[in-house]
Amino acid sequence: MATLEKLTRLSEPSIQGAQSVKKIAKDANELVRQSQEEHQSICKIHPKLAFLIADSHVQIKLCQSLEGNLKRHLADLESTVQAKEQQANDLFQEMATILELLKSREVNEIGSHSIKDGKHTLYDHIDQEAVDSLESRVKQYLQQLQDISKTNSEQCTQTLHKINHITIPEAEDISITWEGVQAMGNLIADSQSAIDDISQDLQSVERHCDQLRDTIRDLEVQGGTLSIDDYNVLLHDTDEIPGIVADLEEALSGVRQRADEINVRHLQYSAFFDESKRRFAAVSEISDIFSEYVQTAAGEQSRYVALVAALDTALEDMWGLVTWYRQFHSAYDGLIAEVHRRRQAQRDILAAVDDMRARLDALHMEELQTRAAFVDKDGPYLPSDLCPFIQDPPSRFVIEEVADAGRFASVQSHETRYMKDTA
Repeated sequence: MATLEKLTRLSEPSIQGAQSVKKIAKDANELVRQSQEEHQSICKIHPKLAFLIADSHVQIKLCQSLEGNLKRHLADLESTVQAKEQQANDLFQEMATILELLKSREVNEIGSHSIKDGKHTLYDHIDQEAVDSLESRVKQYLQQLQDISKTNSEQCTQTLHKINHITIPEAEDISITWEGVQAMGNLIADSQSAIDDISQDLQSVERHCDQLRDTIRDLEVQGGTLSIDDYNVLLHDTDEIPGIVADLEEALSGVRQRADEINVRHLQYSAFFDESKRRFAAVSEISDIFSEYVQTAAGEQSRYVALVAALDTALEDMWGLVTWYRQFHSAYDGLIAEVHRRRQAQRDILAAVDDMRARLDALHMEELQTRAAFVDKDGPYLPSDLCPFIQDPPSRFVIEEVADAGRFASVQSHETRYMKDTA
């Protein structure tokens, strides 16, 4: 009985030790299983997270550039419309000024008759309907551009309002490498090696418990005695169990430490990945909003470009009219000078014609007298058939004026020619 009692006393700490080792092995296996799952999750997340981290700065800069481009586009659009309005206003002022100049310039210096009752001015010689039509066309184009600018401004404002209400999470400066993922795999390998050792120790403790149980059962059934050596072996093995448990608990602590390290890294990966997905979703939402604006504004943009081109053409045509009217006003001064010049030329020509007439008349009279003297002196002695034409009178020359005296006031265009008249 003393031997059974001793063995029974050994069985209790052995069984407790075996249970402790089983729990340690179970906890270690659970920790390694959890670490393996987390490591697999990290392996799946790593390439996606690496891409999102590397691309996030590009995406955020892209969003910032999209917002900046949108603001610049709106500013350029408004600036262009304002510039066109200023051009048109300057042009209208120039047109009004030149028209007033034409209205104030009377046409009376050249002796022309009035074309209507009242004052006759240069303004009477322009097409006011054409001016009004062109000015109306310019105003119409401007109004359409203003409408497009207003609509686009509202769309831009709404788009910017939507974009500004989207918060892009701050990107944390983290470092993830595939080497780090591999290092976590090495930690799991170390823990797996520790589990293998725990399993071996568990098997040793369980074998000891089985030997102890079998020995007690044999003594109870068959009786007999247990040798001192066998008892000492069982006692020695039982005494080693607390040390084994302590070693295994230390090994479990290492497994738990490595598992905690992997768990922390997994939590970081998961948190970083979720944050990166939220950041990417925000960037994607901003991109979708901007794309929607671009699609909406594309049709108006083509119409806007066509209107700007049409407006530029109309403004150019109107500037052409202003330039032409200014040249018309300036040319009228040249016309007055030309009229006065032609009148002076007419007087000079008439004086020369009068002088020429007097000289021709004097030469003709002198020739008549000379021929008459010859005929009186020598004619009676010359047979008539000897020189029949000797009795002919001298040729008479006259100056004829060819002109329409009613055209261009009193200025006449003269064409002078000599006509032989045999008197």
